[in-house]
Amino acid sequence: MKGKNLKEDMQNIKVPKEKLHQRIESGVRQAESKGKKKRRVPKWILSSVASVVIIGSGVTFGGSYIADAAESLINQIFGSEENLMQAYPDESQEEIDDFDRHLELAKENLTEEEFNDYSELIKERTEIWSRIKEENREPNENEAARLNQIGDLQQSYTDKFALKEVQQQAKFSFTITKPTYIPESYNQIGENYSIENVDEEPVVSLNYSNGEYLFWTQQVNINQKDIMEEMLGDGPYKKSETYSSNGLQFDVVSPKDESASFRGGMRVAVPEKDYKIVMFAEALSKEKMEKVLLSMVEK
Repeated sequence: MKGKNLKEDMQNIKVPKEKLHQRIESGVRQAESKGKKKRRVPKWILSSVASVVIIGSGVTFGGSYIADAAESLINQIFGSEENLMQAYPDESQEEIDDFDRHLELAKENLTEEEFNDYSELIKERTEIWSRIKEENREPNENEAARLNQIGDLQQSYTDKFALKEVQQQAKFSFTITKPTYIPESYNQIGENYSIENVDEEPVVSLNYSNGEYLFWTQQVNINQKDIMEEMLGDGPYKKSETYSSNGLQFDVVSPKDESASFRGGMRVAVPEKDYKIVMFAEALSKEKMEKVLLSMVEK
């Protein structure tokens, strides 16, 4: 199996719809393929060591980080950096350094038992991918299931320090905000912090589900390009309305294809606080979407 590079994996792979968190990604897949550089992808598809960071916390960074070889957690977990590079020969030194930095932060924020378990998950993941690459094939059904399971277990740990990780590497011009109003029966099922370009601020994504339907929010700096902008024009959505409410401007979009999973999208801009929030939902009315967004901005 010829290894794709990280960008190709994240831009081109089709996301299965049977998992709720994956359905969120498939709902914006067309827009992402038009230029997003770093996005979360199915847990089993990436053969990149950098995906351990992405899958766990949704965070990847540029820049350099050189750990003392004697203290390197990569050395402790894999025996040597060379052993890790043999499993992931296409990764750059920068990506390996990012991974080492991630491990250091994990050790600082997890208990000893948690970190040991997290390390074992990473080792198992690497062993599975090494075998798959050596045999030049795709994961079989059992391997795919286990890699998905490992990804879920990893995330249960990295969720404990995801925000701290992104805050160490980037400064926010805005305060991260979550909705105080959540429609009945919906619960948060995930959050993601990612940096699309080195010179930009992080993008904050929150995912909610009632077990059947989803809604998803994205908070970005007011001057950054958001996902809604990519979905308009030649994208899969069209603008249907712009209006003002509570002194704020709201933009509403709808899918060009009536069979689309995400039936509506809404954006609110808050210039005085340097951010805007985009929301897409599978089954919420415009009124409920506005209520969610207002509960995020009226603090």
